[in-house]
Amino acid sequence: MTKPSRSRRPFLEGDTISVVPHAWGKRDEVHASYEGWTIKIPGGIPGEPIQVRVVHVSKGGPVARGKLLHAPEAHAARREPPCEIHEECGGCGMQHVTETFALERKIFQAREALPGPWREPILSPHPFGYRAKTFLLPQMQDARLVFGARPPRGARLIDTSGCAVLRPELEKLAASIRGRLVGHTALLTTLRTIMLRANRAGQTQTTIVHRGELRAVGRFDFPTDALFAQRHDEETNRIQSDEDEILLAGEGPILEKFGPIEVSLPPTSFMQGNPHVAERLYRGAADALTGARVAELYCGGGAVGLWALHDHPKWTLHGVDKSPRAIAFARDNAQRNGLAKRATFTCGAAEDAKGDWDSVLVNPPRAGCHESVLAAIQASAAVRLVYLSCNPRTLARDAAALGWRVDSLTPADMFPQTPHLEVLAVLSRS
Repeated sequence: MTKPSRSRRPFLEGDTISVVPHAWGKRDEVHASYEGWTIKIPGGIPGEPIQVRVVHVSKGGPVARGKLLHAPEAHAARREPPCEIHEECGGCGMQHVTETFALERKIFQAREALPGPWREPILSPHPFGYRAKTFLLPQMQDARLVFGARPPRGARLIDTSGCAVLRPELEKLAASIRGRLVGHTALLTTLRTIMLRANRAGQTQTTIVHRGELRAVGRFDFPTDALFAQRHDEETNRIQSDEDEILLAGEGPILEKFGPIEVSLPPTSFMQGNPHVAERLYRGAADALTGARVAELYCGGGAVGLWALHDHPKWTLHGVDKSPRAIAFARDNAQRNGLAKRATFTCGAAEDAKGDWDSVLVNPPRAGCHESVLAAIQASAAVRLVYLSCNPRTLARDAAALGWRVDSLTPADMFPQTPHLEVLAVLSRS
């Protein structure tokens, strides 16, 4: 048998190499350089020398994956991951280091992408047990029905029982759901996802995402305050659809309060997963807005803009989001808080928004703002942009493209134990 050639690569699968990682990756790995190749290694720490076994070499190169074998001199921040499923799950990625060190590294990497006046970070009061939303995917494994999540690699779902970052009431609800449905293998013909959410008052909300007609509704007698169903027949990896949710039990969506504003938690639409950190971010964003005419693009349920309206009785708000359900929730939230007369919400793409604004608030997805959104902001009368970002690199790109002065950057540890960092940026027209 002919041995694989090393002519184009410095190692083969199974080789052991020594590296020093230099940066965190997107999920559960660090990156290290080795003779022009990038090695991705779960469980490593930037700056810590390690021995690694090469477990996969990309055919297209120059990227490989490695398995950490040994750290001759363990980093001072290294610890045993507190979560019992951390190694198997891979959903967090940073439980093997202290929270202080993890946040320092996240901010360090954000500063590299976005130089500017950085403020003190917003910390999560709960490093574990903070996450207020999750979902359970069903899968048959060895003739039994398993509920869990997809790991970073592989098609076999991980049973997420015992997740340490999930709020206790959601972990308890998830355990109850598994117990009630684990024997009903026929449900796989109908069930696609079960989505769980909670508020800080301890209430829970469950949404059954199903294909075709929902059968055996009696089996979905879950101990939850609100129960919804959503039909999802598309052949796609999306965990939810654009169909309206149907209320099966309870009085309607549970509520969450951010400062003076009370908002509905939508069954499937976007809502931040750490409400304690979200509240401080929203307050900072609302305080940074200026002028009487505010636009909120990618507005979702409109919590930040409505908070600003509450604090400024003469202001008006125009929110835009492409999700009809998000806009419906935003209008309902405006009505609930007595602000409907001063708030309008339009369903449409943020890049199509036009208006004569004094300040603009944006909260885009990880891809950042569409070029047309930046053009609309530039063409408006706005003198202030408040940008809530979940990706410092796309924030840096958009800030550079806009060319406005960066007044402040506030990092927020929205998801402790993970590489993710939220940033509140305040920019002013130069």
